[in-house]
Amino acid sequence: ATLSMAFAAAKFADACLRAMRGEAGIVECSYVASEVTELPFFATKVRLGRGGAEEILPLGPLNDFERAGLEAAKKELGESIQKGIAFMSK
Repeated sequence: ATLSMAFAAAKFADACLRAMRGEAGIVECSYVASEVTELPFFATKVRLGRGGAEEILPLGPLNDFERAGLEAAKKELGESIQKGIAFMSK
């Protein structure tokens, strides 16, 4: 698991550096403040550019199985977000 996390971090860092150099069309998944769902933060695809996440992309069409999984995940994620906000407010 640690190796895969290191690979994902290196891949994302490389994408950010390429975007900062002006390369266009770089899309990566990132946990960002968004309005993709009713939650204040969500992991979704973003288009990277010189200024960071320049466009937050929509989820796209979901099948019934994916919709059910999303609804289940949003409850747990919402609780985690509230804990994080409370921690940062201290």
